[in-house]
Amino acid sequence: MRPLNGKTVDPRAESGPATAGGRAVRPPPEKPGVLVVDDEHLVRAMLQLGLERDGFEVWSAASGREAVDLYREHREDIAVVLLDVRMPGLDGPQTLDALRELSPAVVACFMSGNTCPYGPDELRRRGAACFIAKPFRLDELADVLRLLARGEPADLLPPGGWRQA
Repeated sequence: MRPLNGKTVDPRAESGPATAGGRAVRPPPEKPGVLVVDDEHLVRAMLQLGLERDGFEVWSAASGREAVDLYREHREDIAVVLLDVRMPGLDGPQTLDALRELSPAVVACFMSGNTCPYGPDELRRRGAACFIAKPFRLDELADVLRLLARGEPADLLPPGGWRQA
C-alpha cells in the first residue's frame, strides 16, 4: 500500500488481477486461514488462541457437520483444515470425505491421541497431508500449518513428535 493523492492505494489493484491460465489469481492472504475441528472445547479454545497469536485466521468447529458448514461458507479463506481423528458423529476421516465433496483439493492435517481404527496408511489414503500426535507444541503446529497453507510439504521440520502421513 502507498499513499496517492491523500488516499491509500494497493499497487496490485492498479494493474488489475493477476491471471493464471486466464483465471484471476488471488494474492496469498496475510493471515493463513485454518479450520480447527475437535469435539473437545478446551482443545479448540487452546488451538484458536495459540494459532491466532501466531498470525492465523481461525475458524473453530465442534463436529464434522459444523466443519462442513463453516468450510462451505469460508472455503476461499481456509487454507488448511486441522481435524481430530476421533469424534462422535462424523469422525475426522469422514469429515474430510465430506469436505472433499465441496473441494477435492482441500488440505488436511490430522491430530489425535489415539487414531484407532485408522493407521497412518489409512489416513494417507484418505488424503491427509500430515498427522500430529497429541499432545503437541503449538509453535511446531503453527510452523507445519504455515508450510501446508503455502502448499509446501510439512516434512521439513525435525521429527519431534511429527509424523508425515
